[in-house]
Amino acid sequence: MKIEVQNYKMLCLLIGVTCAFETVFRIATVTPIFGAGLFIALLFGAVSGSIQYVILSLFREKTRRIALIFMIVISAIVYASQLVYFEIFHTYYTIYSMVHGAQVAQFWREAFVGIARQIVPVAAVFTIAGLAIILAGRFQRTKERQNRKAAGAFAFAACLTAVLVIALSGRGFGSPYYTVFKINSIDASMDSLGLTAGMLLDCNRLLFGFEPVFEMGEEPNEPVEIIPAYAYNKMNIDFKALSEGETDETLIGMNRYFEHAIPTKQNEKTGLFSGNNLIMIVGESFSSYAVSEKYTPTLYKMQHEGFFFTNFYNPIWGVSTSDGEYVACTGLIPKAGVWSMRESSENSLPFTMGNQFRKLGIQTRAYHNHYAEYYGRTESHPNLGYLYKGLGTGLKVKEQWPESDLEMIELSAPEYLTPEEDGKIAPFHVYYMTVSGHLNYTFTGNAMSKKNKTAVADLAMSDACRAYMACNIELDKAMKKLLDELEEAGELENTVIVLSGDHYPYGLKNEEISEFLGHNVDPVFELYKSSLIIYRPGMKPETVDKYCSSLDIIPTLSNLFGLEYDSRLLMGRDIFSDAAPLVIFKNRSWITDKGKYDADSGTFFPHESSTEVSESYLKGIHNRVENKFTYSRLILEKDYYRYLGL
Repeated sequence: MKIEVQNYKMLCLLIGVTCAFETVFRIATVTPIFGAGLFIALLFGAVSGSIQYVILSLFREKTRRIALIFMIVISAIVYASQLVYFEIFHTYYTIYSMVHGAQVAQFWREAFVGIARQIVPVAAVFTIAGLAIILAGRFQRTKERQNRKAAGAFAFAACLTAVLVIALSGRGFGSPYYTVFKINSIDASMDSLGLTAGMLLDCNRLLFGFEPVFEMGEEPNEPVEIIPAYAYNKMNIDFKALSEGETDETLIGMNRYFEHAIPTKQNEKTGLFSGNNLIMIVGESFSSYAVSEKYTPTLYKMQHEGFFFTNFYNPIWGVSTSDGEYVACTGLIPKAGVWSMRESSENSLPFTMGNQFRKLGIQTRAYHNHYAEYYGRTESHPNLGYLYKGLGTGLKVKEQWPESDLEMIELSAPEYLTPEEDGKIAPFHVYYMTVSGHLNYTFTGNAMSKKNKTAVADLAMSDACRAYMACNIELDKAMKKLLDELEEAGELENTVIVLSGDHYPYGLKNEEISEFLGHNVDPVFELYKSSLIIYRPGMKPETVDKYCSSLDIIPTLSNLFGLEYDSRLLMGRDIFSDAAPLVIFKNRSWITDKGKYDADSGTFFPHESSTEVSESYLKGIHNRVENKFTYSRLILEKDYYRYLGL
């Protein structure tokens, strides 16, 4: 059989282009660059190139070159767009986000900044694409059927080799095997398998679902008092009765898990805020860096005259702001690969503050000063228990980028602080999602930074840091206005204000964040350390040193307001309970009162006051973390709260 060399040049070109894309992509986004992940990425790149060749061979000669150019250009766009998205959001977009994310075009300013920061790898991708198109024009193809067979055989061999590498590279946490069979994480998929395989795996899971090969592992034992000093925060749910006659094995497993989960106890803080109003705020990119006695005095006052949490963490999840809202509002870990808040819009969510207060007959409202429908909020937020308004649906803030938090408070406060016919103000719970603190942090691309530029003129920091502080001055002004409105209405000391961020300000580079800290930021844990404000004017200030995170907000508030809830069905815990603290990060790293575990390196760092812990303790916490990811996902997928009749 005569081999037509020219035909194999085209095959080699397509394989080479895809492998080159994968190499550039890995150099720009993954550390370490070398290892099994790179080898697997190149193997799947070879598979992709071979399949592209087979597809091209099906076209007629006249249209084949057009199809080739189209393939190369589309591939280049996908690789380049993921590079830019990663630079902006520090994660990768999923197929779900690509399908539902047409509104992302609103962030064209951020895209330009992302391109500028990734100009070298983006330019490299399009240079490779251009060279490939030029070279491809010189190759002629004959006997396509014969060469299709060769390309198919090569693709099969490369795929088989990749599978063997995955199988033989270990099954521990962070291994390619673990990524494929045990977790659903676009970040882990990209790191372990490369972009081609990572996005195909994500697409497969979106279309057909994903059940990890994981059984409920044993968790660390916690002593349970036979007669506790305080009652438990749990509801009367008969999990055994629910399982009788149940045919769905997943639901039976969930019932078993939650039946044996240890609830948190009530404590001296239970009902502390009972009967008070609640204003809950998720601040766009709000963090401890935005709290300054000089520049943001109201935020400083609220933090230091309320509960001051010194070890609060605000981990980032897969869908930045939307997932940050989901965690803060539901107490659940987001499901990877989708917009969990949007997906929950038809589920029963009995433990959100909106639904808990509404159950008591209290008026509940929510506001957002950017486009109301963004991330599907017009679907999700009414389901959280709120009468929801945003830009375009009744909240008439000035349309700019970003919009003013101060203006949002000015327009919305009268809606719930206006006395009724009897002259009294009805009890209320209000939720705000702000936007003034959004990136980019410049004095030209951020209207709030520009507005407050003179206020930070004497701040001896980089322009990005000054712009970040300037746009958060708008949040500070909003909080000052809120307190003034509450005082004028006579509701100041009867209202609790809770403020946390959706995620850390990833619009700042790590070296810029280090300016605020005065030392190089630790990118594993310290990057996500933030502020949680729980403040009632006139309360006795208290410093809380326990390790806690945004997952703990809902159970903590539920206990503080004396609401009926089941602590077993939430992934966080009441911070004021005696339950052992656990801070969970997207990549399965964690922090407890014993120390910190870095999942990427597999290293445990005990706290200074702690000693090394046993392997059984580490395994127990690993199991607890994985269980929380698994059962949080299943609560969403199975609409489990509705199944329980809640």
